Amino acid sequence: MPGIPPCETALWCRELQKEEWIVFSINRLELLSSFKGKVTELIYFGNTPVGKRFDAYFEGDLSGGVLSGKMRGVDYILSRSDGVAEISIRAAIVTHDGVNISVVIAGYHRDGEIKDTYVKMVTGNERYRWLTSAIIIGKGKSASEQLEIDYFYEA
Repeated sequence: MPGIPPCETALWCRELQKEEWIVFSINRLELLSSFKGKVTELIYFGNTPVGKRFDAYFEGDLSGGVLSGKMRGVDYILSRSDGVAEISIRAAIVTHDGVNISVVIAGYHRDGEIKDTYVKMVTGNERYRWLTSAIIIGKGKSASEQLEIDYFYEA
């Protein structure tokens, strides 16, 4: 590529060659909860230089697994020209026993399939505090304005 020095002389290449990869594996995934919800409002910002931008407000129920309650929030969607939509969610869960949990989710959406690759939950409540350090992922689907996502945690 023009402007990129050969690997033998480039400092970034030598550093890259020294890099050690940290490899981890997830032992066993357990169902945390299943979300069934709907999009309640959609705001379109237009076709920007980086893709089509939407804000999708949503709400729904969490059930099954070890976490139940209601979740609502907004997904700041960037729909790229390659057909992949980047998911960036901020949400709040109110559990069945009235505890508030803050949620941040990042992932991808393509052809109706949702893959939440990063799910972070935070709360000050002692009973649910373990969620703060849990490895959580999600997989689901969307059709029209309906959402169905299963969340799993490393047990």
